[in-house]
Amino acid sequence: MLELRYYQRDALDALYEYWGKDGGNGLIVLPTGAGKALVIAKLIEELLADYRDMRILNVTHSAPLVGQNYKEFLGLLPFAPAGIYSAGLGRRDAHAQVLFCGIQSVWNKVDQIGDVDLVIVDEAHAISRNANTQYGKFFRDVRARNPDSRTCGTTATDYRMDSGRLTDDLDDDGIIDPVTQAPVKFKLFDDVVYEIGIGELIEQGYLTRLTSQKTSSKIDLKGVGTRGGEYIPGQISAAAEQIIESAVAEDMVLSEGRRAGLFFSTSKENATHVAEAIRRHGRTCAVLTSDNSHETDKIFRAFHAGEIWAISSVSMITTGTNFPFVDFISLILSTKSPGKLVQILGRGTRNCPGKIDCLIADHGKNLAYHGPIDQIRPREPGKGLGEQPKKQCPQEHLDVNGNYGCGEMIAISIMTCHCCGYVFPPSEEVKITAQAADVPVLSVAPPEPRTVTDRSFRFHEGKGDKPPSVKVTYMIGMTAINEWLCPQHTGFAKSKADRYWLAHGGQRPFPKTPIEWLERQDELAGTAEIMVKPRDRYWDVVSHVVGERMAANDNHEEGANDNRPAYLEDWERDEIPF
Repeated sequence: MLELRYYQRDALDALYEYWGKDGGNGLIVLPTGAGKALVIAKLIEELLADYRDMRILNVTHSAPLVGQNYKEFLGLLPFAPAGIYSAGLGRRDAHAQVLFCGIQSVWNKVDQIGDVDLVIVDEAHAISRNANTQYGKFFRDVRARNPDSRTCGTTATDYRMDSGRLTDDLDDDGIIDPVTQAPVKFKLFDDVVYEIGIGELIEQGYLTRLTSQKTSSKIDLKGVGTRGGEYIPGQISAAAEQIIESAVAEDMVLSEGRRAGLFFSTSKENATHVAEAIRRHGRTCAVLTSDNSHETDKIFRAFHAGEIWAISSVSMITTGTNFPFVDFISLILSTKSPGKLVQILGRGTRNCPGKIDCLIADHGKNLAYHGPIDQIRPREPGKGLGEQPKKQCPQEHLDVNGNYGCGEMIAISIMTCHCCGYVFPPSEEVKITAQAADVPVLSVAPPEPRTVTDRSFRFHEGKGDKPPSVKVTYMIGMTAINEWLCPQHTGFAKSKADRYWLAHGGQRPFPKTPIEWLERQDELAGTAEIMVKPRDRYWDVVSHVVGERMAANDNHEEGANDNRPAYLEDWERDEIPF
Protein backbone atom coordinates (compact mmCIF):
# COMPACT_ATOMS: atom_id res chain seq x y z
CA MET A 1 0.00 0.00 0.00
CA LEU A 2 1.36 3.42 -0.95
CA GLU A 3 2.40 5.49 2.06
CA LEU A 4 2.29 9.27 1.82
CA ARG A 5 5.09 11.44 3.10
CA TYR A 6 4.22 13.09 6.41
CA TYR A 7 3.53 16.51 4.91
CA GLN A 8 1.30 15.03 2.18
CA ARG A 9 -0.76 13.26 4.85
CA ASP A 10 -0.85 16.43 6.96
CA ALA A 11 -2.08 18.44 3.97
CA LEU A 12 -5.03 16.12 3.33
CA ASP A 13 -5.91 15.92 7.02
CA ALA A 14 -5.86 19.72 7.23
CA LEU A 15 -8.24 19.94 4.28
CA TYR A 16 -10.65 17.40 5.83
CA GLU A 17 -10.55 19.24 9.16
CA TYR A 18 -11.25 22.52 7.37
CA TRP A 19 -14.26 21.07 5.60
CA GLY A 20 -15.41 19.43 8.83
CA LYS A 21 -15.66 22.89 10.40
CA ASP A 22 -17.86 24.15 7.56
CA GLY A 23 -14.90 25.66 5.76
CA GLY A 24 -15.28 26.75 2.17
CA ASN A 25 -12.79 26.41 -0.66
CA GLY A 26 -9.36 25.44 0.65
CA LEU A 27 -5.89 25.78 -0.85
CA ILE A 28 -2.92 23.44 -0.27
CA VAL A 29 0.52 24.98 -0.85
CA LEU A 30 3.33 22.51 -1.59
CA PRO A 31 6.61 23.40 -3.33
CA THR A 32 7.41 22.14 -6.81
CA GLY A 33 8.61 18.55 -6.58
CA ALA A 34 6.76 17.84 -3.32
CA GLY A 35 4.28 15.44 -4.97
CA LYS A 36 1.12 17.44 -5.59
CA ALA A 37 -0.10 14.93 -8.19
CA LEU A 38 -0.02 12.17 -5.59
CA VAL A 39 -1.86 14.36 -3.07
CA ILE A 40 -4.60 14.99 -5.65
CA ALA A 41 -4.86 11.29 -6.51
CA LYS A 42 -5.04 10.28 -2.85
CA LEU A 43 -7.66 12.95 -2.14
CA ILE A 44 -9.91 11.61 -4.92
CA GLU A 45 -9.36 8.00 -3.82
CA GLU A 46 -10.29 8.72 -0.20
CA LEU A 47 -13.33 10.82 -1.11
CA LEU A 48 -14.68 8.11 -3.43
CA ALA A 49 -14.23 5.55 -0.66
CA ASP A 50 -16.59 7.57 1.56
CA TYR A 51 -18.85 9.12 -1.09
CA ARG A 52 -19.25 6.66 -3.96
CA ASP A 53 -21.42 8.92 -6.10
CA MET A 54 -19.34 12.10 -5.76
CA ARG A 55 -18.60 13.85 -9.08
CA ILE A 56 -15.05 15.21 -9.10
CA LEU A 57 -13.19 17.31 -11.68
CA ASN A 58 -9.44 17.92 -11.67
CA VAL A 59 -8.71 21.01 -13.77
CA THR A 60 -5.37 22.48 -14.84
CA HIS A 61 -4.00 24.68 -17.62
CA SER A 62 -1.63 22.20 -19.28
CA ALA A 63 -2.39 19.07 -21.34
CA PRO A 64 0.76 17.26 -20.09
CA LEU A 65 -0.37 17.92 -16.50
CA VAL A 66 -3.81 16.55 -17.28
CA GLY A 67 -2.25 13.32 -18.51
CA GLN A 68 0.21 13.18 -15.61
CA ASN A 69 -2.51 13.55 -12.96
CA TYR A 70 -4.73 11.01 -14.74
CA LYS A 71 -1.94 8.41 -14.76
CA GLU A 72 -1.09 9.11 -11.12
CA PHE A 73 -4.71 8.49 -10.13
CA LEU A 74 -5.01 5.26 -12.15
CA GLY A 75 -1.87 4.08 -10.40
CA LEU A 76 -3.89 4.14 -7.17
CA LEU A 77 -7.26 3.00 -8.58
CA PRO A 78 -6.68 1.19 -11.90
CA PHE A 79 -10.39 0.49 -12.46
CA ALA A 80 -11.77 3.84 -11.31
CA PRO A 81 -14.51 5.53 -13.40
CA ALA A 82 -12.05 8.17 -14.62
CA GLY A 83 -11.78 9.99 -17.92
CA ILE A 84 -10.06 12.88 -19.68
CA TYR A 85 -11.48 15.98 -21.32
CA SER A 86 -8.62 17.65 -23.19
CA ALA A 87 -8.40 18.64 -26.83
CA GLY A 88 -4.62 18.41 -26.60
CA LEU A 89 -4.87 14.76 -25.58
CA GLY A 90 -7.62 13.99 -28.07
CA ARG A 91 -10.22 12.84 -25.51
CA ARG A 92 -13.60 14.20 -24.43
CA ASP A 93 -14.99 11.84 -21.80
CA ALA A 94 -17.57 14.40 -20.69
CA HIS A 95 -19.64 12.09 -18.49
CA ALA A 96 -16.90 10.31 -16.52
CA GLN A 97 -17.45 10.43 -12.76
CA VAL A 98 -13.85 11.53 -12.18
CA LEU A 99 -12.80 13.84 -14.99
CA PHE A 100 -9.30 15.21 -15.59
CA CYS A 101 -9.64 18.38 -17.68
CA GLY A 102 -7.77 21.11 -19.46
CA ILE A 103 -9.35 24.47 -18.69
CA GLN A 104 -9.04 25.53 -22.33
CA SER A 105 -11.28 22.60 -23.30
CA VAL A 106 -13.97 22.78 -20.61
CA TRP A 107 -14.38 26.43 -19.63
CA ASN A 108 -17.53 26.74 -21.77
CA LYS A 109 -18.66 23.09 -21.55
CA VAL A 110 -20.21 23.02 -18.07
CA ASP A 111 -23.68 22.22 -19.42
CA GLN A 112 -22.26 19.28 -21.35
CA ILE A 113 -20.31 17.99 -18.35
CA GLY A 114 -23.20 18.34 -15.92
CA ASP A 115 -23.33 18.85 -12.14
CA VAL A 116 -20.04 18.75 -10.25
CA ASP A 117 -19.56 18.28 -6.50
CA LEU A 118 -15.87 19.09 -6.21
CA VAL A 119 -13.40 20.86 -8.49
CA ILE A 120 -9.70 20.34 -7.73
CA VAL A 121 -7.42 22.89 -9.39
CA ASP A 122 -3.81 21.92 -9.96
CA GLU A 123 -1.23 24.69 -10.50
CA ALA A 124 -3.75 27.17 -9.11
CA HIS A 125 -1.26 30.04 -9.35
CA ALA A 126 -2.05 30.16 -13.10
CA ILE A 127 -5.51 31.57 -12.31
CA SER A 128 -5.62 35.26 -13.19
CA ARG A 129 -7.22 37.74 -10.85
CA ASN A 130 -9.52 38.72 -13.73
CA ALA A 131 -12.86 36.95 -13.25
CA ASN A 132 -13.66 37.20 -16.95
CA THR A 133 -10.99 34.70 -17.97
CA GLN A 134 -11.64 31.03 -18.76
CA TYR A 135 -11.17 29.99 -15.13
CA GLY A 136 -13.46 32.71 -13.82
CA LYS A 137 -16.26 31.92 -16.28
CA PHE A 138 -15.90 28.18 -15.70
CA PHE A 139 -16.28 28.44 -11.92
CA ARG A 140 -19.17 30.86 -12.19
CA ASP A 141 -21.03 28.34 -14.36
CA VAL A 142 -20.16 25.38 -12.10
CA ARG A 143 -21.49 27.17 -9.04
CA ALA A 144 -24.59 28.32 -10.91
CA ARG A 145 -25.45 24.68 -11.69
CA ASN A 146 -24.60 23.44 -8.19
CA PRO A 147 -24.39 26.15 -5.50
CA ASP A 148 -23.21 23.53 -2.99
CA SER A 149 -20.13 22.57 -5.00
CA ARG A 150 -16.73 23.00 -3.42
CA THR A 151 -13.36 23.96 -4.81
CA CYS A 152 -9.90 23.10 -3.56
CA GLY A 153 -6.54 23.81 -5.12
CA THR A 154 -2.90 22.81 -5.03
CA THR A 155 -0.07 25.15 -5.91
CA ALA A 156 3.58 25.83 -5.24
CA THR A 157 2.81 29.49 -4.49
CA ASP A 158 -0.30 30.95 -2.92
CA TYR A 159 0.01 34.01 -5.12
CA ARG A 160 -0.84 34.46 -8.76
CA MET A 161 1.55 34.85 -11.64
CA ASP A 162 0.31 38.44 -12.12
CA SER A 163 -0.33 39.86 -8.62
CA GLY A 164 -2.02 39.22 -5.32
CA ARG A 165 -2.87 36.11 -3.34
CA LEU A 166 -5.11 33.35 -4.58
CA THR A 167 -7.42 33.99 -1.63
CA ASP A 168 -8.07 37.57 -2.80
CA ASP A 169 -11.29 38.53 -4.56
CA LEU A 170 -11.23 38.39 -8.33
CA ASP A 171 -11.68 41.57 -10.33
CA ASP A 172 -15.11 41.46 -11.96
CA ASP A 173 -16.73 44.49 -13.50
CA GLY A 174 -19.37 42.47 -15.31
CA ILE A 175 -21.81 41.74 -12.46
CA ILE A 176 -23.31 44.62 -10.45
CA ASP A 177 -25.25 44.21 -7.21
CA PRO A 178 -28.75 45.66 -7.92
CA VAL A 179 -29.01 47.08 -4.39
CA THR A 180 -25.55 48.55 -3.74
CA GLN A 181 -24.64 49.07 -7.42
CA ALA A 182 -21.16 47.80 -6.54
CA PRO A 183 -19.32 45.02 -8.39
CA VAL A 184 -20.14 41.58 -6.99
CA LYS A 185 -17.13 40.04 -5.25
CA PHE A 186 -16.06 36.67 -6.61
CA LYS A 187 -13.54 34.44 -4.83
CA LEU A 188 -12.23 31.02 -5.84
CA PHE A 189 -10.37 30.13 -2.64
CA ASP A 190 -11.25 31.16 0.87
CA ASP A 191 -8.27 30.01 2.93
CA VAL A 192 -4.87 28.36 2.78
CA VAL A 193 -5.45 25.18 4.80
CA TYR A 194 -1.90 23.83 4.66
CA GLU A 195 1.50 25.16 3.62
CA ILE A 196 5.05 23.92 3.91
CA GLY A 197 8.07 25.85 2.64
CA ILE A 198 10.69 24.86 0.13
CA GLY A 199 13.47 25.56 2.64
CA GLU A 200 12.03 23.12 5.15
CA LEU A 201 11.71 20.31 2.59
CA ILE A 202 15.25 20.95 1.33
CA GLU A 203 16.62 20.75 4.86
CA GLN A 204 14.77 17.45 5.38
CA GLY A 205 16.11 15.99 2.15
CA TYR A 206 12.81 15.80 0.26
CA LEU A 207 13.97 18.39 -2.29
CA THR A 208 17.30 19.33 -3.85
CA ARG A 209 19.15 22.42 -2.69
CA LEU A 210 19.38 25.38 -5.06
CA THR A 211 22.70 27.23 -5.19
CA SER A 212 23.69 30.40 -7.00
CA GLN A 213 26.90 31.85 -8.30
CA LYS A 214 27.50 35.44 -9.27
CA THR A 215 27.40 36.06 -13.01
CA SER A 216 29.19 38.81 -14.89
CA SER A 217 26.85 39.05 -17.89
CA LYS A 218 23.74 40.95 -16.75
CA ILE A 219 20.74 42.36 -18.60
CA ASP A 220 20.87 46.15 -18.48
CA LEU A 221 17.45 47.17 -17.16
CA LYS A 222 18.04 50.87 -17.56
CA GLY A 223 15.37 52.23 -19.86
CA VAL A 224 13.25 49.06 -19.76
CA GLY A 225 9.67 50.03 -19.00
CA THR A 226 6.92 48.27 -17.06
CA ARG A 227 3.40 47.48 -18.21
CA GLY A 228 0.80 45.65 -16.12
CA GLY A 229 3.31 44.92 -13.37
CA GLU A 230 5.83 43.24 -15.71
CA TYR A 231 8.70 44.38 -17.90
CA ILE A 232 7.57 45.31 -21.42
CA PRO A 233 8.31 42.15 -23.45
CA GLY A 234 9.81 43.82 -26.52
CA GLN A 235 12.11 46.03 -24.46
CA ILE A 236 13.35 43.30 -22.13
CA SER A 237 13.86 40.98 -25.09
CA ALA A 238 16.01 43.59 -26.84
CA ALA A 239 18.03 44.15 -23.66
CA ALA A 240 18.54 40.40 -23.19
CA GLU A 241 19.64 39.99 -26.81
CA GLN A 242 22.70 42.14 -26.09
CA ILE A 243 24.17 39.70 -23.54
CA ILE A 244 23.18 36.27 -24.89
CA GLU A 245 26.59 35.42 -26.38
CA SER A 246 28.54 36.41 -23.25
CA ALA A 247 25.94 34.88 -20.90
CA VAL A 248 26.01 31.51 -22.69
CA ALA A 249 29.82 31.54 -22.75
CA GLU A 250 29.80 32.13 -18.99
CA ASP A 251 27.19 29.41 -18.48
CA MET A 252 29.29 26.87 -20.36
CA VAL A 253 32.05 27.36 -17.78
CA LEU A 254 29.68 27.38 -14.79
CA SER A 255 27.86 24.25 -15.96
CA GLU A 256 30.96 22.17 -16.69
CA GLY A 257 30.23 18.65 -15.40
CA ARG A 258 26.52 19.32 -14.95
CA ARG A 259 24.15 16.67 -16.29
CA ALA A 260 21.42 18.78 -17.90
CA GLY A 261 20.37 22.41 -18.23
CA LEU A 262 17.27 24.52 -18.77
CA PHE A 263 17.59 28.00 -20.30
CA PHE A 264 14.74 30.48 -19.88
CA SER A 265 14.25 33.46 -22.19
CA THR A 266 11.75 36.25 -22.77
CA SER A 267 11.07 35.86 -26.51
CA LYS A 268 11.20 33.22 -29.22
CA GLU A 269 14.09 35.07 -30.86
CA ASN A 270 16.04 35.07 -27.61
CA ALA A 271 15.40 31.35 -27.05
CA THR A 272 16.58 30.50 -30.57
CA HIS A 273 19.70 32.65 -30.19
CA VAL A 274 20.51 30.97 -26.85
CA ALA A 275 20.23 27.50 -28.38
CA GLU A 276 22.44 28.44 -31.32
CA ALA A 277 25.07 29.85 -28.97
CA ILE A 278 25.03 26.68 -26.85
CA ARG A 279 25.52 24.54 -29.95
CA ARG A 280 28.50 26.64 -31.02
CA HIS A 281 30.08 25.65 -27.71
CA GLY A 282 29.77 22.00 -28.66
CA ARG A 283 26.73 21.01 -26.61
CA THR A 284 23.35 19.81 -27.80
CA CYS A 285 20.32 22.00 -27.20
CA ALA A 286 16.71 21.98 -28.42
CA VAL A 287 14.49 25.03 -28.83
CA LEU A 288 10.92 24.80 -27.55
CA THR A 289 8.46 27.63 -28.18
CA SER A 290 4.84 27.90 -29.23
CA ASP A 291 6.01 27.66 -32.84
CA ASN A 292 7.06 24.02 -32.41
CA SER A 293 4.83 22.99 -29.51
CA HIS A 294 3.79 19.94 -31.55
CA GLU A 295 7.32 18.62 -30.95
CA THR A 296 7.08 18.87 -27.17
CA ASP A 297 6.78 15.13 -26.50
CA LYS A 298 9.63 14.35 -28.90
CA ILE A 299 11.93 16.93 -27.28
CA PHE A 300 11.03 15.81 -23.76
CA ARG A 301 11.77 12.16 -24.63
CA ALA A 302 15.14 13.11 -26.09
CA PHE A 303 15.92 15.22 -23.02
CA HIS A 304 15.05 12.36 -20.66
CA ALA A 305 17.15 9.95 -22.74
CA GLY A 306 20.18 12.25 -22.58
CA GLU A 307 20.24 12.82 -26.33
CA ILE A 308 20.21 16.58 -25.78
CA TRP A 309 21.96 18.41 -22.95
CA ALA A 310 19.67 21.43 -22.69
CA ILE A 311 16.33 22.94 -23.62
CA SER A 312 16.05 26.64 -24.45
CA SER A 313 12.50 27.87 -24.13
CA VAL A 314 10.09 30.69 -23.53
CA SER A 315 6.93 29.96 -21.49
CA MET A 316 6.86 26.25 -22.41
CA ILE A 317 8.73 24.65 -19.48
CA THR A 318 7.95 27.09 -16.68
CA THR A 319 5.32 24.82 -15.09
CA GLY A 320 4.14 21.24 -15.41
CA THR A 321 7.48 19.72 -16.45
CA ASN A 322 9.17 16.89 -14.58
CA PHE A 323 12.93 16.69 -15.13
CA PRO A 324 14.44 15.50 -11.83
CA PHE A 325 17.92 15.23 -13.37
CA VAL A 326 18.20 18.96 -14.23
CA ASP A 327 21.06 20.46 -12.21
CA PHE A 328 21.66 23.74 -14.04
CA ILE A 329 19.21 26.58 -14.73
CA SER A 330 20.06 29.78 -16.57
CA LEU A 331 17.84 32.85 -16.41
CA ILE A 332 18.51 35.02 -19.45
CA LEU A 333 15.37 36.96 -18.65
CA SER A 334 14.12 39.42 -16.07
CA THR A 335 10.72 39.23 -14.42
CA LYS A 336 8.83 41.19 -11.79
CA SER A 337 6.51 38.23 -11.22
CA PRO A 338 7.44 36.37 -8.02
CA GLY A 339 5.24 33.45 -9.03
CA LYS A 340 7.01 33.08 -12.36
CA LEU A 341 10.45 33.11 -10.71
CA VAL A 342 9.47 30.53 -8.10
CA GLN A 343 7.99 28.26 -10.76
CA ILE A 344 11.09 28.51 -12.96
CA LEU A 345 13.51 27.73 -10.15
CA GLY A 346 11.25 24.90 -8.99
CA ARG A 347 12.31 23.01 -12.13
CA GLY A 348 15.56 22.26 -10.32
CA THR A 349 14.36 21.16 -6.89
CA ARG A 350 13.34 17.56 -7.62
CA ASN A 351 15.62 14.86 -6.22
CA CYS A 352 17.50 12.50 -8.52
CA PRO A 353 20.15 9.84 -7.84
CA GLY A 354 23.60 11.40 -8.04
CA LYS A 355 22.25 14.95 -7.96
CA ILE A 356 23.74 17.08 -5.18
CA ASP A 357 22.34 20.50 -6.00
CA CYS A 358 21.03 22.66 -8.83
CA LEU A 359 23.10 25.68 -9.83
CA ILE A 360 21.26 28.87 -10.79
CA ALA A 361 22.90 31.36 -13.16
CA ASP A 362 20.86 34.57 -12.91
CA HIS A 363 21.65 36.98 -15.75
CA GLY A 364 18.46 39.02 -15.22
CA LYS A 365 19.03 40.39 -11.68
CA ASN A 366 15.94 38.49 -10.54
CA LEU A 367 17.37 37.42 -7.18
CA ALA A 368 18.52 40.98 -6.49
CA TYR A 369 14.97 42.17 -7.19
CA HIS A 370 12.98 39.46 -5.39
CA GLY A 371 15.43 38.10 -2.83
CA PRO A 372 15.66 34.41 -1.84
CA ILE A 373 12.71 32.51 -3.27
CA ASP A 374 11.69 31.05 0.10
CA GLN A 375 11.27 34.60 1.43
CA ILE A 376 9.19 36.02 -1.43
CA ARG A 377 5.92 37.60 -0.40
CA PRO A 378 3.44 38.96 -2.96
CA ARG A 379 2.30 42.53 -2.99
CA GLU A 380 -1.35 43.38 -2.58
CA PRO A 381 -3.20 44.52 -5.70
CA GLY A 382 -2.85 48.25 -6.22
CA LYS A 383 -0.11 48.51 -3.62
CA GLY A 384 3.53 49.36 -4.06
CA LEU A 385 6.38 46.95 -3.54
CA GLY A 386 6.41 47.59 0.21
CA GLU A 387 9.60 49.62 0.33
CA GLN A 388 11.04 52.55 -1.53
CA PRO A 389 13.31 51.57 -4.44
CA LYS A 390 17.03 51.93 -3.76
CA LYS A 391 20.03 53.12 -5.72
CA GLN A 392 23.75 52.75 -5.19
CA CYS A 393 26.00 55.67 -4.42
CA PRO A 394 28.33 55.28 -7.44
CA GLN A 395 32.03 54.70 -6.85
CA GLU A 396 32.99 55.15 -10.50
CA HIS A 397 31.49 58.61 -11.20
CA LEU A 398 32.41 62.07 -9.90
CA ASP A 399 29.68 64.34 -8.56
CA VAL A 400 29.42 68.11 -9.13
CA ASN A 401 31.99 68.66 -6.34
CA GLY A 402 34.52 66.28 -7.86
CA ASN A 403 33.95 63.51 -5.27
CA TYR A 404 33.45 59.79 -5.81
CA GLY A 405 30.60 57.92 -4.11
CA CYS A 406 30.96 55.27 -1.42
CA GLY A 407 28.80 52.39 -2.69
CA GLU A 408 26.12 52.74 0.01
CA MET A 409 22.56 51.63 -0.88
CA ILE A 410 20.17 54.51 -0.20
CA ALA A 411 16.57 55.42 -0.98
CA ILE A 412 16.11 56.58 -4.55
CA SER A 413 14.50 59.84 -3.40
CA ILE A 414 17.64 60.95 -1.49
CA MET A 415 19.78 63.27 -3.59
CA THR A 416 22.76 63.59 -1.23
CA CYS A 417 24.38 60.46 0.23
CA HIS A 418 24.18 60.52 4.02
CA CYS A 419 27.42 58.51 4.29
CA CYS A 420 29.86 60.40 2.05
CA GLY A 421 28.05 63.51 0.84
CA TYR A 422 27.98 62.49 -2.84
CA VAL A 423 25.53 64.72 -4.72
CA PHE A 424 23.34 62.94 -7.26
CA PRO A 425 22.40 64.65 -10.53
CA PRO A 426 18.68 65.54 -10.78
CA SER A 427 17.94 62.80 -13.32
CA GLU A 428 19.58 59.99 -11.32
CA GLU A 429 17.25 56.97 -11.27
CA VAL A 430 19.60 54.02 -11.02
CA LYS A 431 17.73 51.43 -8.96
CA ILE A 432 19.05 48.41 -7.19
CA THR A 433 17.92 46.21 -10.08
CA ALA A 434 20.48 47.87 -12.32
CA GLN A 435 23.37 46.60 -10.20
CA ALA A 436 25.08 43.24 -10.38
CA ALA A 437 24.64 41.31 -7.16
CA ASP A 438 25.82 38.21 -5.37
CA VAL A 439 22.45 37.25 -3.89
CA PRO A 440 21.52 33.92 -2.27
CA VAL A 441 18.81 31.93 -4.05
CA LEU A 442 17.59 30.49 -0.72
CA SER A 443 17.59 32.13 2.71
CA VAL A 444 18.37 28.75 4.30
CA ALA A 445 21.69 27.32 3.14
CA PRO A 446 24.98 26.05 4.57
CA PRO A 447 27.86 28.54 4.85
CA GLU A 448 29.81 29.18 1.65
CA PRO A 449 33.46 30.33 1.31
CA ARG A 450 34.37 33.67 -0.29
CA THR A 451 37.97 34.64 -1.10
CA VAL A 452 38.72 38.15 0.18
CA THR A 453 40.63 40.41 -2.22
CA ASP A 454 40.60 43.48 0.04
CA ARG A 455 39.42 44.54 3.49
CA SER A 456 38.79 47.94 5.02
CA PHE A 457 37.70 49.33 8.40
CA ARG A 458 35.57 52.46 8.74
CA PHE A 459 33.98 54.34 11.62
CA HIS A 460 30.21 53.78 11.76
CA GLU A 461 28.24 56.31 13.80
CA GLY A 462 25.61 54.94 16.19
CA LYS A 463 22.08 56.28 16.13
CA GLY A 464 20.71 58.20 19.07
CA ASP A 465 22.49 57.28 22.27
CA LYS A 466 23.89 54.02 20.88
CA PRO A 467 27.68 53.59 20.72
CA PRO A 468 29.46 53.73 17.38
CA SER A 469 30.96 50.64 15.75
CA VAL A 470 33.56 49.52 13.23
CA LYS A 471 32.21 48.71 9.77
CA VAL A 472 34.32 46.01 8.08
CA THR A 473 34.01 45.75 4.31
CA TYR A 474 35.36 42.64 2.57
CA MET A 475 35.78 42.94 -1.18
CA ILE A 476 35.00 39.68 -2.99
CA GLY A 477 36.13 40.65 -6.45
CA MET A 478 33.73 43.51 -7.29
CA THR A 479 31.21 42.57 -4.60
CA ALA A 480 31.31 43.93 -1.06
CA ILE A 481 30.13 42.07 2.03
CA ASN A 482 29.95 43.99 5.28
CA GLU A 483 30.29 43.11 8.94
CA TRP A 484 29.94 45.26 12.06
CA LEU A 485 32.29 44.99 15.07
CA CYS A 486 31.44 46.72 18.33
CA PRO A 487 34.43 47.31 20.67
CA GLN A 488 32.54 50.06 22.56
CA HIS A 489 29.47 47.93 23.30
CA THR A 490 28.95 45.43 26.09
CA GLY A 491 27.95 41.77 26.25
CA PHE A 492 28.08 39.53 23.19
CA ALA A 493 28.77 42.38 20.74
CA LYS A 494 31.91 43.38 22.69
CA SER A 495 33.13 39.79 23.11
CA LYS A 496 32.71 39.16 19.39
CA ALA A 497 34.86 42.21 18.57
CA ASP A 498 37.52 41.06 21.06
CA ARG A 499 37.61 37.54 19.56
CA TYR A 500 38.02 39.01 16.06
CA TRP A 501 40.86 41.24 17.28
CA LEU A 502 42.67 38.37 19.00
CA ALA A 503 42.19 35.91 16.09
CA HIS A 504 43.71 38.43 13.66
CA GLY A 505 46.83 38.89 15.82
CA GLY A 506 45.89 42.09 17.64
CA GLN A 507 47.68 42.83 20.93
CA ARG A 508 46.15 43.22 24.37
CA PRO A 509 44.56 45.25 25.83
CA PHE A 510 41.65 45.16 23.41
CA PRO A 511 40.52 48.41 21.76
CA LYS A 512 37.77 50.07 23.77
CA THR A 513 36.41 52.33 21.02
CA PRO A 514 36.13 52.31 17.21
CA ILE A 515 38.63 55.19 17.05
CA GLU A 516 41.20 53.17 19.01
CA TRP A 517 40.51 50.19 16.73
CA LEU A 518 41.24 52.29 13.62
CA GLU A 519 44.39 53.76 15.19
CA ARG A 520 45.74 50.28 16.02
CA GLN A 521 44.53 48.40 12.95
CA ASP A 522 48.12 47.89 11.72
CA GLU A 523 48.40 45.22 14.44
CA LEU A 524 45.93 43.01 12.55
CA ALA A 525 46.68 40.36 9.96
CA GLY A 526 44.59 40.29 6.80
CA THR A 527 41.48 38.21 6.19
CA ALA A 528 42.11 35.66 3.44
CA GLU A 529 38.65 34.12 3.33
CA ILE A 530 35.25 34.48 4.94
CA MET A 531 32.42 31.98 5.34
CA VAL A 532 29.05 33.55 4.58
CA LYS A 533 25.51 32.37 5.17
CA PRO A 534 22.33 33.93 3.73
CA ARG A 535 19.98 35.93 5.92
CA ASP A 536 16.99 37.20 3.96
CA ARG A 537 18.49 38.57 0.73
CA TYR A 538 21.92 39.35 2.18
CA TRP A 539 25.04 37.53 3.40
CA ASP A 540 26.07 37.17 7.04
CA VAL A 541 29.76 36.61 7.84
CA VAL A 542 29.94 33.59 10.15
CA SER A 543 33.70 32.89 10.28
CA HIS A 544 37.08 34.06 8.99
CA VAL A 545 40.33 32.58 7.71
CA VAL A 546 43.20 34.81 8.83
CA GLY A 547 45.82 35.73 6.21
CA GLU A 548 49.05 37.68 6.25
CA ARG A 549 49.63 40.87 8.17
CA MET A 550 48.40 43.95 6.29
CA ALA A 551 49.37 47.60 6.27
CA ALA A 552 46.94 50.07 7.81
CA ASN A 553 43.93 50.49 5.56
CA ASP A 554 42.00 53.35 7.07
CA ASN A 555 42.36 55.34 3.85
CA HIS A 556 40.20 52.98 1.78
CA GLU A 557 36.93 54.18 0.43
CA GLU A 558 33.86 52.56 1.89
CA GLY A 559 32.96 49.31 0.08
CA ALA A 560 30.06 48.96 -2.28
CA ASN A 561 26.71 47.34 -1.50
CA ASP A 562 25.68 47.88 2.07
CA ASN A 563 24.26 44.38 2.06
CA ARG A 564 23.90 43.83 5.77
CA PRO A 565 20.25 43.24 6.74
CA ALA A 566 18.43 46.49 7.32
CA TYR A 567 17.61 45.71 10.94
CA LEU A 568 21.30 46.00 11.88
CA GLU A 569 21.09 49.69 11.03
CA ASP A 570 18.33 50.16 13.57
CA TRP A 571 20.50 51.12 16.51
CA GLU A 572 17.47 51.85 18.68
CA ARG A 573 17.44 48.20 19.73
CA ASP A 574 18.99 47.41 23.11
CA GLU A 575 21.51 45.01 21.58
CA ILE A 576 22.84 44.31 18.12
CA PRO A 577 21.08 41.10 16.98
CA PHE A 578 23.93 39.05 15.55
